[in-house]
Amino acid sequence: MPSPAVLVVEDDPMIQSTLCATLTLLDFEAHHAQSVDDALRILGREHIDGVILDVRLPDPKGFERSGMSLLAFLRETPGSADMPVLIFTGLPLLPKDEALARKHGADVFYKPQRYSVLISHLKRLLDRPAA
Repeated sequence: MPSPAVLVVEDDPMIQSTLCATLTLLDFEAHHAQSVDDALRILGREHIDGVILDVRLPDPKGFERSGMSLLAFLRETPGSADMPVLIFTGLPLLPKDEALARKHGADVFYKPQRYSVLISHLKRLLDRPAA
């Protein structure tokens, strides 16, 4: 059985690299993106089984897109509507973002959080036994 592919959408290089390295050590295929545009490119060319998503991301094009807009896009796109999404954020969610996360079935984790907690939860969502 192939390793599950996880897209880490995170603009902090340290968090992105350590989370991807941890996923790889635990037999996941890790992909990473620093922006919504990067994430969309990867989602367009790779098979992705789950997403770990930061809320506040840079948007160089000025479209005011965020992790929440990417979540909404995923839920509206055939093939990713049921994909597990874990929101991993350092700031409390605004009430509208909390409502959007609930509406779209995304689980929210706050930084700092042990990666093992995130990954165990992701494994359960992907029907894999926890490490």
